[in-house]
Formats: sequence, C-alpha cells, structure tokens
Amino acid sequence: MIRLWISRESSISIREQLSSQLLLGILSRRLAEGEKLPSVRDLARRLEIHGNTVHAIYRDLARRGWVQARPGSGVFVVEAQQPNTDLGIDEMVRNWIIEAQELGHSIGDIEASLRRHSQPVQPQHLLVVDPDPELAKILAAELSEAIGCPVSSASCEAAPLELALCARVIATQGHANEVSAATQNKPLHLIQLKSMQDVLKGQKRPPFLILITIVSRSKSVLAWASTLLSALGFGPETVLLRNPLDEGWTQGLSICTIIAADLAAADEVPAQFRPTVFRLISEASLAEVRQLVTV
Repeated sequence: MIRLWISRESSISIREQLSSQLLLGILSRRLAEGEKLPSVRDLARRLEIHGNTVHAIYRDLARRGWVQARPGSGVFVVEAQQPNTDLGIDEMVRNWIIEAQELGHSIGDIEASLRRHSQPVQPQHLLVVDPDPELAKILAAELSEAIGCPVSSASCEAAPLELALCARVIATQGHANEVSAATQNKPLHLIQLKSMQDVLKGQKRPPFLILITIVSRSKSVLAWASTLLSALGFGPETVLLRNPLDEGWTQGLSICTIIAADLAAADEVPAQFRPTVFRLISEASLAEVRQLVTV
C-alpha cells in the first residue's frame, strides 16, 4: 500500500486530498491491478478520519471504474481503463484485406499496393492528445526532450485536425477513453504519470516555513500541485499558483524560496529566477516511447 498524506489545515477537503492520491497511485501503478486496499475501518483509523469519508471515496472510485468492492472480501484495484485497440498485426492486415475486397479491389490490386508501400519504415510522428491542451503541451515537451525529436500536441477537440496516417497518438491512462473517442478509435499508446512518491523522491520538507511558487499554464497541473502540497501540510498562504497566461503573474516570485515549473513553462520564468523543473511522465513510460520511435 502506498503512503498517504492528509492535511487538516488545507482549504482542500480531506476527501479530495485522499481521493487524488489513491487515483494517482492507481494511474502510476504504485497500486497494482488486483491489489487489495485497506478496509474502510483500517484506513480511517490509520489517518484518524471518519469512516464515512473513506467509504465515500471508495464508492466514488468504484463508480468511476477504478476499484471494485467484493462483498466479504474488500475493495480491489481493477484492471486499468483503456480502449480495446491493440490488435495483432495479422488481424489488422486481415481486416484491411477484407475491407479492400468489399470496396471492389482484387487480390492482385492489394498485392501490388503492398509492394509499392513496402519501403523502409520512417520514424513515427507522435501526437499527444489530452482534454487539457496545456497539459498535452507539457507532456509533448517531456517526450520531445526524452527522444530528441519534435512531438506534437492537441486537445481532444482539435485532435481530428492534427491526425495523419503516420501519427501515433499518445494519451494518459486516465483519459484513454476520451482520447480514443476524439480520435475515432485510433490505436493509442498509453503513458503513466508519476506517483506522489516518485515526484517527492529525494525531497525533504524544510524545518521552517517557506513560500513556494508553482508555475504552469495547465490548470490541471496547478490543481494537482495544490492538492499534493496541501497533503504535505503546506497551507494556501504558503503556496503561490502562477499561470504565465495571467497578467502580472510574476508578482511575488522574488520572495519565494522555491519556484517550481513544468518543463514547458520553465522558459517563461524570468531570467533572474532559477526554477526547479518538475516532470510528470514516469521513467518507465519514457523508456517505452524511446523504444517506440526506434523500432
């Protein structure tokens, strides 16, 4: 079971803090498929919160398809949500041949077309799609840094205009179904985001009060960072959330001990400040994408 934090001083409810951490644990696979979660009573006692809060969180996660309550056994993490788009190569080719024949093409025409297109495969063009377009840009920037070539990004609404036959669509596990629907069920490569433990690895909370600024154009990232810091005991009075799209967003940076920015926003921080750059994609997913573009 992953370590969980809650802060009673935060303006973010305990229910939201705990729910976000459990969901992030599932998405990052720190909570493995089939893993049993603590009972309502045990988790409530461990965190010193009301059992009804834990019960409501489990019920909401079950309603959204992330966990399953088994009567008499407990609550378990279910298989990660993802569209059923991974077909074997033989099945893909067979379906294509059948479709071509139904359109009136002969076997000879199909064979000739295959010969014409049997050229060396070029590196795939990658397209990150997410309901939050700014988050898509951040993930694309991280992937581009990791593989050494450009990666495009788009919102779900704009994705159909960006798709190309050579494009490989990349999405987060949590938004797989939304992205699949927006891209007409085009095969997806799913990536995992870092868990709370991964983000905080090697970091220690200072023994004194400090001011922290989080810089990102993504509302999703700012909300996630606020929840994370609240769970660690940093109240809203110690955390500044800054969006470079907002006028006057640099106000207050000079008095902050730590300025943390996502990879896409780091270059927007004024030169006199040296932001700590945080990254969202797990190392395992970065390795998978590196392999994807070299195959």
